[in-house]
Amino acid sequence: MALSRTVWFDAEQLRTAVAMSTVIDRVREALIGLHEGEFEIPLRFAPGVGNFLVMPVRHIASETLAVKSLSANFTGRRPALSGTLTWEEWHTERHIGADAAEATAMRTGAVSGVAADLLAAPDARDLTVIGAGGQAPDQIRAVLAVRPISSVTVAALTRESAEACIARVDGEFPDVRFIASDEPRAAVAGADIICCVTPSTEPLFTFNDLKPGAHVNLIGAYRPAMREMSGADVARARLFVDDVEAVAAESGEIIEALETGGLVREDLRTLGSALATGEMGHDPARVTVFKSVGVAVQDWALMRALVDTTAVAGSD
Repeated sequence: MALSRTVWFDAEQLRTAVAMSTVIDRVREALIGLHEGEFEIPLRFAPGVGNFLVMPVRHIASETLAVKSLSANFTGRRPALSGTLTWEEWHTERHIGADAAEATAMRTGAVSGVAADLLAAPDARDLTVIGAGGQAPDQIRAVLAVRPISSVTVAALTRESAEACIARVDGEFPDVRFIASDEPRAAVAGADIICCVTPSTEPLFTFNDLKPGAHVNLIGAYRPAMREMSGADVARARLFVDDVEAVAAESGEIIEALETGGLVREDLRTLGSALATGEMGHDPARVTVFKSVGVAVQDWALMRALVDTTAVAGSD
């Protein structure tokens, strides 16, 4: 009888093993697969006020399972996210585990890259990231993987935290100009792409602060009490979501827009459906918004990328 094999990837090993461009490709494929019914994915378990998250997903055809468990603490703990992401296969005894905080940052960056690749101006040059925590660097890496960005502004509560975030990534992109800001509303003016990665409970800017044709990724707020734009402003945009059931239950922006009548559920179009049909793209006259609360297929996609690109032995 063959021996089982359990392999663990810590944060550094995971990032070394899988390129952001590969994760973007796998997340794109997984979102299309989600639209086409290829996954069994229950609504995630978030007990209490969201201090813990458990996110399972099964890919039906391959009989593979990814399960992520996280603790989320935004009250000063570093890192704010901590946990494990595991991969199981029905046909082998192989078990693969990875650092969930690093995995979440990478796959969350990747979904922003997928959305920006579809919806942002092809010649987008200016990126603004609001938030300087653990998720922010991969937002930068992912958008720069799909667009010819020449200027990146990081806006945070303090200029010092924005500068610290920039210091984590500027060496990777020597030809890009980085700017630190403590004024989010000013930072979005004129930006081609905006990525929001905060646990904010109040809107960070208004629709009128954005230029026509801007694309916004709302990634940070994942509970009903959180919002990075107002529901009214989100309803004014050309809107896409990662999963209708998930955002209707968990996104403060979407819940507000639905409750006030700015949106109806039929207005919620998934990014996967837009990718599958190929009929959507950049509209220079309209602001586009992609709202994600995070769905488990993104975790599955990252682990699929890890399995595909790494020689990990298993049992037959």
